Amino acid sequence: MIVLTSVLKEEIIGAFRELLPVLENGEIIKRPYTRGIIGSNEIVLVYGLIGKVEAAMLAQAIIDKFNPRYFIHCGAAGALNPERKIGDIVCGNLYIEHDVYARQGAKCEIYGSQILTEKIVDVYDKVIIGTIASGDVFVESEDEKAKIYEVTKAEVVDMDSSAMAKVCYENGVDFCALKIVVDTSEKETRKEYRLNFKKLAPFPSAIVAEMLEKHLL
Repeated sequence: MIVLTSVLKEEIIGAFRELLPVLENGEIIKRPYTRGIIGSNEIVLVYGLIGKVEAAMLAQAIIDKFNPRYFIHCGAAGALNPERKIGDIVCGNLYIEHDVYARQGAKCEIYGSQILTEKIVDVYDKVIIGTIASGDVFVESEDEKAKIYEVTKAEVVDMDSSAMAKVCYENGVDFCALKIVVDTSEKETRKEYRLNFKKLAPFPSAIVAEMLEKHLL
C-alpha cells in the first residue's frame, strides 16, 4: 500500500488522473480519500491539511487506517536556496523543522526514503535532491528566508513535510516529499503564489503517478 497526500486538491490532481480503477471513496478525520490502482500499485490519495499539526494528525490517522509501506507527500513550496528558481522540483532526502528546538535526545532531522528517491529520479532526472525545511510560518521576507537558509541549508520551505516525515519515522514507514517551487519566499511571495500555484502545483503528483506506472513498489 502506498499513500500519496497533498495540502490542496490541485496538488494531487496529477495522480487522480491516472487512478484506474477506483476501488473506494471515503473520509478519514473529515478529509476525503480515494483508494485505487496506478500501474500495479494500490494507492490511497488524501488531501486537506494546513500546517504541521494537521499534517502530523492526518499522517498518523492514515498510517493507523491503511498501514502503508510507503508515504509520499506532494505539492508546492517556497525557495530557500538562492539558486532555486520557480518551477524547480525538489525531492527531500532530509527533513528539518526550522521553527522548533528538539527536546534532549529527540530526533530533529529525519532522512527521506532512498528507495522512493531513486524511483523518482528514474522517471524525472531533473529533480533536485536536498533538504526540505518546515515550519508554521509563511516565509515572505528576504531576512527571514536568509535566516532559515543559514541554519538549515534547505532547498525549499513548506509547512508540512517535516511533520509528516517525523510521524512516518516513528511508525517505520518510508517517507518522501516531492515539492515544486512556486514562490521565492521574499516580499512578492503572495503574488508569485497566486500566479504560479495552479499551473505548477500538479506536476509533482504527475511525476509520482508516472513512477508508480513504471515501478512496482
